[in-house]
Amino acid sequence: MLNIKFSKIDLTSKRNSIMKSCVFWFFFSLIVLFFLKCAKPKNTNGYSKDSAGNYYQLIAIGDGLIKPNTSDFLILDVELKTQKDSMFFNSQHSTKNGMIIHLSNPTIKTYFINYFQKLVEGDSASILIPPTPFFNSFFDTLPPQFCINDSVLKFNFKVKKIINKVGYQKLLVKLDEDKELLELQQIDNYLKKKYPNCKPNSYGIYQLEKKENQNQKIQFGNKIIVQYQGYFLDGRLLDSAPQKIELIFGTPDQLIKGLNIVIGSLKKGEFSKIIVPSRLAFGELGSSNNLVQPYTPLVYNLTLIDIK
Repeated sequence: MLNIKFSKIDLTSKRNSIMKSCVFWFFFSLIVLFFLKCAKPKNTNGYSKDSAGNYYQLIAIGDGLIKPNTSDFLILDVELKTQKDSMFFNSQHSTKNGMIIHLSNPTIKTYFINYFQKLVEGDSASILIPPTPFFNSFFDTLPPQFCINDSVLKFNFKVKKIINKVGYQKLLVKLDEDKELLELQQIDNYLKKKYPNCKPNSYGIYQLEKKENQNQKIQFGNKIIVQYQGYFLDGRLLDSAPQKIELIFGTPDQLIKGLNIVIGSLKKGEFSKIIVPSRLAFGELGSSNNLVQPYTPLVYNLTLIDIK
């Protein structure tokens, strides 16, 4: 039988070694847990918080196979809600084909590329993001007054389609065709309700009403005073009050083309109510203040007040 004896010094050394090992693994475990916690997104009501401080949630998985790259375009169905969950924008109501996002846009690449590049066609997601970076990225503007004090807004979207540059160019052509057709349908619906027998003249302008007289005819170069007021087809005012302006007849770009054309057919004191198609109004770009959207026909009340 072996008789092994340990000295007091040996036992003390062994105990110190074990204690040092325990302390090492304890602090090592704390460090690992710390880094795991930092690397893992925080979850709040199903949302994962990223390093930028935004909250992201994948809502539904689509059946697409290919993820986008930074040169692609995304066509999204979008729903925007305030912090109190009040919806203020729905692309299905406001745009026929959805919101189009170019992933090479610098602000999109800065704030949203990590979200969008994870998705395929059919995926739905939601992002909670402060209003300022959102409106700056997507609309190049400041937040509207009703949400400027919100800490976040809810950006819900579904990827309808991923297209490349060639597909985008084809889509633009189709959008223009769709908008032109929609404009004609809007005019037709307006006429059916109020002026069913009205036909466009050779310029495409619709003469709805006219009060005629036998006064002086207008001539090129005459100094004239006209008064006009514009409306959208749904009756909303374009101008808060009638606009009164003095001009030289025939001078280009003082008024929209449609008004210049009709003024040339009026005599002093005559009144005309017309529909001006968008190509003779603010065209495919809309007005510079964004009050009139692209491809918007307008109704005008126009009076030639005086010829000097």
